[in-house]
Amino acid sequence: MDSELKSLARRVQRLEDMEEIRALKNTYHLYVNDCRFDEIGGLFTEDAVVDMGYMHPDSEACRGRPAISEWYRTLTDSVGLSQLKQFTHNHTIELDGDEATGWAFLEARYGQAGTSYNVAAKYEETYRRVEERWRFGSMRLRLYFTVPMELGWATKERHHLVFRPGATLPETTDGTNGPV
Repeated sequence: MDSELKSLARRVQRLEDMEEIRALKNTYHLYVNDCRFDEIGGLFTEDAVVDMGYMHPDSEACRGRPAISEWYRTLTDSVGLSQLKQFTHNHTIELDGDEATGWAFLEARYGQAGTSYNVAAKYEETYRRVEERWRFGSMRLRLYFTVPMELGWATKERHHLVFRPGATLPETTDGTNGPV
C-alpha cells in the first residue's frame, strides 16, 4: 500500500507541475496581449535566454532576467509594433524532475505603421523550478510566416517583419522564403 501511495503522490505532483507550467505560459501571453510588459521579466529565471528569431531587433538573444525585462519594457518602441495579440495552442510539456521542455504553436496578429500582419510560429521553451515556482529558462520563436493581411500567407515571400540585423530567413524545399 505504501508504494501505491508514493506512486499516486508522484503522479499528482507531475500533474500539478504540468498545470503550473501551462499557467506560466498562459500568463506570459496574457501579459503580452494586455500590454503588461513590465511584468513579463518576472516569469523568467535569472539566467534565462529569449530569442524571437528574425523578429528580434538585436543580433543576439536577450540573456538574463534584467536584459529580458528591459527588452520587453521597450518592445513596442524597438520594433515599432503597435499591436501584439498572441494565441497559442497545442502546448506540449515534457517533465524531468525540476526541469522541463515544451513547445506550442502560435497564431498572432501584429500591427506596424498601420499595417496588420498575420504571424504563425512555434515557441520552443525550457522551464525550471526555482524557489518552488516554475519559470521560463529559455524561449525561442521559430517563425513560419509574418505577412501583411492583404498579401496572405500563401505567397512566395512569407517573411516581412524582419528586424534582426543579418537575419537568415527560413526557406522551403522549393527555395522560396516560406514555412520550414
